[in-house]
Amino acid sequence: MRYLLIALLFMGVGCSSQVSSQQGQIKGEDQIEPIEIVNVEEVKKKSLVVLPLDNNVVGYQPIYKRFGEYFQDRFTGYHTADDAEVPAEDLSPGEIQLVPVRAVADGTVVYKQTVEGYGGVIVLQHEIDGESIQTLYGHVDLDSSSLVVGDKVTRGQFLVNLGEPESEDTDGERQHLHFAVYPGTKVQLRGYVTTVDELVSWINPHDFFVKYGALETSDPTISSYTLWYPQPPRTDTGLSRISWGDLAFLLPSDWDVEYISSLDALNLYKVSGTGSARERSQLLIRYFDASSFFTLSTVTIHSQEDLLVGVGDYIARQYDIEKKPDIDDFSDQPSWRNQRHLVTDFRGQEGYTRYYVVAANPELDSEIYKDVLDSMQILQ
Repeated sequence: MRYLLIALLFMGVGCSSQVSSQQGQIKGEDQIEPIEIVNVEEVKKKSLVVLPLDNNVVGYQPIYKRFGEYFQDRFTGYHTADDAEVPAEDLSPGEIQLVPVRAVADGTVVYKQTVEGYGGVIVLQHEIDGESIQTLYGHVDLDSSSLVVGDKVTRGQFLVNLGEPESEDTDGERQHLHFAVYPGTKVQLRGYVTTVDELVSWINPHDFFVKYGALETSDPTISSYTLWYPQPPRTDTGLSRISWGDLAFLLPSDWDVEYISSLDALNLYKVSGTGSARERSQLLIRYFDASSFFTLSTVTIHSQEDLLVGVGDYIARQYDIEKKPDIDDFSDQPSWRNQRHLVTDFRGQEGYTRYYVVAANPELDSEIYKDVLDSMQILQ
C-alpha cells in the first residue's frame, strides 16, 4: 500500500489570457521546457474563487504548516495561514523550478514589497459577495511580476512566481506559498500570532475555498481515510522521528496532524473551523515506556476494558477516565482532555516496551474512533 501524507491539495488554475510566458516552466541555463497547463475554465465559471497554484505544477503535496497550528521553530506562535508546499524536483545544475501563483479572485493589488520573514509579498483586495477580503501571497519573486499597487487583477490571473529556495525572495525559507485570508481593508502581515484569541482576525483558507466553491467539502460522516506515515526527517519540523517514526494509522480525510513539541505528542484535528488546531482537536496520541499498563494518579478511572486493536491485534486496554477536580488543567493539551473521555493504550510486545496512548474527544463519533484504532500499525 502506498504511503501518502495527509494533504490539503492546493491545486490551481491556468489559462488566463494574462498568464506570464514563464508559467509552469523549468528554467535551465540553455533551455526552457514548458509544462502543460490544464484548462479549467468550466471550473472557474462555477466558483467565485480559484486556488492559487496549478495542480499539474505542484502536484499532490501536503500543507506543512496549516492555519491555527502552533509552532516553535524559526518562528513561535499560531500560524495565520496555510503553507502550500512545492515538491523537490530532480533538477540539473543551474535549473530553477518556476511555479506560478495566481489571483484567487478578482481584485486590486494593494501591497507589493519585500518583508522580513517572508521575502516577497503581494496582497490583493477583493469584494466577494459584498464582503471586503484581502489575500496575502508570501515568499514570492517580486521581480517576476509586472504588477504595481493599484493594478486590477482577475480571478486566475498570473500574479508572480514563487521565490527560489533559500533566497532573498523567500527570506531563506524553502520554496512554498504562504497564503493568508482575512476580512477588511487593512493589510495584515503577521504570519504568526501569540494567542488563540488573535486568530479571529484571520480566515481559515480551507473554509474560504469551500465557501466560495474552489474546494469540495468532505462528507461529514468521514467515509474516506488517508494513511498517515512519517516521512524522512526534515530539519524544520521538530518532529521526533525516534518517537513517531514507527507508527502509522489512517487519518480521516478532513483531518490533519499537529506536532506538540512540549509533549512530544500528536494532535489530530479537523482541517475546517475557526481558532487553533488544538481547539479543533479530535484525538491526542502520546506514548510511554513501561513493563505494564498503568494510568496516572491525576485521573479517576470510571471503567476499563481489555481488548485488541490495530492491524496487528495489539493487546490494549481502554479506559473511561476523568481528570480529578483538584488537579490543574492539563497544559498544552486540548481542553477536552480535562473532561471525561475515552483513552486506549496499546503495545506491540510484552516486557519493557513502548505503549501508545490514543485519547478521544468525548464528542467524537465512536465509529470514527474505532476506525482509527483499528488502523494503527507499529512498523518496528
